[in-house]
Amino acid sequence: MRATLLILTLMLVPALRAQAPVRSPNELKAFFAANCVKCHGPDGSGLGPEGKKLGGFDFTNANEAAKESDADMAKAIRKGLFFGLRMPSFKDRLTEEDIQHLVKEVLRKAEKGKVIAPAP
Repeated sequence: MRATLLILTLMLVPALRAQAPVRSPNELKAFFAANCVKCHGPDGSGLGPEGKKLGGFDFTNANEAAKESDADMAKAIRKGLFFGLRMPSFKDRLTEEDIQHLVKEVLRKAEKGKVIAPAP
């Protein structure tokens, strides 16, 4: 009986552990500023130093952005592109919820010429 109770407890502990809260849009903007600007540019237009050379995606171009689903954008963030050579994977640095919020609350709201940065 005790062994069964111990096993059940050990199985439930990971499920009961509090998950990290989803990052706020402000925190995700800070993540973008620290990790994505090099290729996607400060405003998400793809005009960063490496963006022109590597073809950084332009989040500010409504026509181009409409061709990519939220799921495709999330997959690129999660897994990276071309084995991490063109874009690194961020699956170890962002939760799935963070990735979804980054797409919807930051990237989909990017505007040409408006820097993506956390509010002071």
